[in-house]
Amino acid sequence: MNRCWLELLGIDDSYALIKDKAVDAKILFVPGVEFSPNGAADGPSPFVRASFSTASEAEIDEALRRLPRGATPRRRPPLPAR
Repeated sequence: MNRCWLELLGIDDSYALIKDKAVDAKILFVPGVEFSPNGAADGPSPFVRASFSTASEAEIDEALRRLPRGATPRRRPPLPAR
């Protein structure tokens, strides 16, 4: 099985990002917390694991093209000036 681990810089909780954004971009990662010995009890993780065991070369290229959309957190609008 081919797989790689990615640390999402600027992301504290990859689980929340995957649930919120990556699925919408049709990207499936496994949150790093799923591989922690104590699971969610260890707290959030900025890591994700991607597997390519059955993907063709073209599918991997497409996944890498989509990756920035799925790994970039949604920007919150700025707070209004006081």
